[in-house]
Amino acid sequence: MSTFGKNIRKIRSVRGLTQTQMAEMLNVNRGMISSYEEGRAEPRIETILKTAEVFQLSTDLLLKNSVTVNQLSGFTIPQLMKPGHSKPTTGQEKPQIFSFLPATTQAISAADLAPNPFLKKNDIALAIPAPASIGKLMILKTKNEILMGKVNAMDANKIGIDNAEKTVECKETLEVLGIYSPVQNLTPLEERIMHLEARLKNLEEKVGFVQKSE
Repeated sequence: MSTFGKNIRKIRSVRGLTQTQMAEMLNVNRGMISSYEEGRAEPRIETILKTAEVFQLSTDLLLKNSVTVNQLSGFTIPQLMKPGHSKPTTGQEKPQIFSFLPATTQAISAADLAPNPFLKKNDIALAIPAPASIGKLMILKTKNEILMGKVNAMDANKIGIDNAEKTVECKETLEVLGIYSPVQNLTPLEERIMHLEARLKNLEEKVGFVQKSE
């Protein structure tokens, strides 16, 4: 079992959470929690960041050390970007929560990007400088705007993405490592909708598994 898997199991035990409850908090399905705990799967970047934020633990601790009861005793729901703190944008220092990522990683908020189908309003794209490649999800910095999309065309120094009408000349290209969705303060109705969506997703996955088995 990986260190992350051991820590997930310990967090559940200390907080009295079921695998289903933990899955809903981390925006994954229950099967993934089981896979982490049994060492059958490694977490995605988004899951590591979500776990660190929800339980107020460092990513280094989650990945390299065993969490203690004392470290879990002060559990609250934090906010990644608090009033008075500047949001993570291009060229700014990464928040501490992203410390385990490569030093060249840029945290770019959805507000700084042109509208695209990959990010919701409060999402943050985590990306590193890299040459463009067909089929990869990239961030393209042009003279006037910052675009995000899957590369579908390359012509000399111009690049095209699937959600843009034309190729653009880029000053810098970044490969997207992951997309992070900070914890939001939800209304009771939004929480109920979120839980219903999670249950529906789990049900769809179970039905799909049964159909494949037949």
